[in-house]
Amino acid sequence: MQIARRSRPVARQALRGMLSRRTIKLFASQEEKQPQEAVKILHLMRHGITEMNEYLALHRYDVDDFKDPMMYDTVLTIKGKAGAQAAAQAAKRLSPKPELLVVSPLSRALQTAQIAFLPHYDGPVLVEPLARERVWHASDIGSSREHLARTFPDARFQFDALPEVWWHCVNPTNPLEVGLEPEDAFKARVQALRLWLAERPEQCIAVVAHWGLLYELTGGADFENCQIRTFTFDSERVAAGKPAIRERASNLLASLFR
Repeated sequence: MQIARRSRPVARQALRGMLSRRTIKLFASQEEKQPQEAVKILHLMRHGITEMNEYLALHRYDVDDFKDPMMYDTVLTIKGKAGAQAAAQAAKRLSPKPELLVVSPLSRALQTAQIAFLPHYDGPVLVEPLARERVWHASDIGSSREHLARTFPDARFQFDALPEVWWHCVNPTNPLEVGLEPEDAFKARVQALRLWLAERPEQCIAVVAHWGLLYELTGGADFENCQIRTFTFDSERVAAGKPAIRERASNLLASLFR
């Protein structure tokens, strides 16, 4: 990963030589030719840095002796809150403006939305469990709706519709027992989220969620903490079971010339 990150400036410089601004405009124009009623805009954001993110930076999770620190429903660190605050300016400048804000019920996503969106966003907010992270560790186990209502008293966050246990549960008699959410179940849930987004009446939706969820939703986009990226989303292709999401060319390619 470090090698790839260091090579980005070189790759960007090479692409500048191959692509002109006219090429970018022609590429971006292809998006405009799609039927507008079928194509939505998704502004996708990953939550800020958490206690678990910091733990994973020091402890590899893919080794045999990895020990889950059992940080249930982990929250933002001071650095994570600062990152969300910095991202608020980017969220405020989003174009087009979101007509709906969808937020995962995990506390780190709610905190991020609270800091980055709520101070300037005055539209509807939906807390949607389909947008939760895949359960890998205790940090991906959620909190009860009563706890969330006490922790996030802003009336725009509505938790009444949440089931009592809204995360993947391996043992119904002990909802806090940690077990990996099966890949097929996770992929099915993300597809259900795609269909749900496709059926929404709004043409522009912002989603605050998680690395694994966004990676699966977009087909491989790797989000940094507090990063916001904009995608086109073809509702008709979703309904047909076809790949339906791609990053907006105007954002993706124009960045090469910054």
